Amino acid sequence: KEHAARVRRDFEEALKNSEFQAYYQPKVNVETGKITGAEALCRWFRDGKMIPPMEFIPILERSTDIFRLDFYMLDLVCKNIRKWLDEGKNAVRISINFSRKHLTDPKLLDNIVAIINRYDIPYEYIEIELTETTTEGDYHKLKKLVEGLKEVGIHTSIDDFGIGYSSLNLIRDLPWNVMKIDKSLL
Repeated sequence: KEHAARVRRDFEEALKNSEFQAYYQPKVNVETGKITGAEALCRWFRDGKMIPPMEFIPILERSTDIFRLDFYMLDLVCKNIRKWLDEGKNAVRISINFSRKHLTDPKLLDNIVAIINRYDIPYEYIEIELTETTTEGDYHKLKKLVEGLKEVGIHTSIDDFGIGYSSLNLIRDLPWNVMKIDKSLL
């Protein structure tokens, strides 16, 4: 309880001080050895130490603070991609994790698109990664979001498929670009 209270208390200041950073985990084509994309991993640095994600993400997911962190990370990734493009560097598609709790927000798609547009990033460089949904009501919201993202040209991926709702409808009905299957399903 004490740790959770400290995380919630420090979160606002951490956002203002840019204590959250993106570490880019590369996605490599095993045949060519070329980097084909990356996943933006959120890391929190406070007082010279890294706070492991498992020590703050679950706490932030208990409130709407996770919304603010996810949008902060999308903004940070877009800022980095814009810098790379402006410097003439090769950019790759970056995957950003979004909590499935966002599905309660009817303006989620518009908010994602607005941040990407603010930095004039071609949509092909962004992939929104969601964890699988746990209820049928969420499933319909998820379907609408994934279809909306695809319609505007933003890639989507599902993480941890096989540990929650696990409906085969997630495979059959939703136009995912990438599926990450949880090892427990295998």
